[in-house]
Amino acid sequence: MCANSSNGDIESLLFIMANLPDFLKLSVCRKKVKELLEMNESERKETIARSLTSMNLINQDKLVELTKTWMKVISEIEPDELTKLLYSYLLILDDVKLFNKIDGKLILNIFYSLEEAERVKLLVCLKEAVFLHPTRGEILKKIPADLAKVILN
Repeated sequence: MCANSSNGDIESLLFIMANLPDFLKLSVCRKKVKELLEMNESERKETIARSLTSMNLINQDKLVELTKTWMKVISEIEPDELTKLLYSYLLILDDVKLFNKIDGKLILNIFYSLEEAERVKLLVCLKEAVFLHPTRGEILKKIPADLAKVILN
């Protein structure tokens, strides 16, 4: 997921990743997270936006599996890096219309299917990312109520 990739490259990569066996999907996701963390903020936001924009091309079942793997992998990184990454996601929510593409309840179901330690780490870092955002009230309005409730509790 390099910032210099064309949209077609990202679409192809996501399609390939979604169709990999679990052990390979995990390995590729780890590599892509490492690349994402090495990018500057604008490259990271652009790459995330392009990836999220392309995700509607993936079969729903495969998307669920890929999203779960992605959540597992990002929960492995250091908390400060995870908070920065989640902050980048928050910055592009409006641009990609994420919750028009994927149901918030589906995201919650995937989140709750993770191990407790993974969920706790993701939630703590997501809360930090939200509360670091200068217009956190606006961000919370853009997030489905079910998700916002989990973040705020």
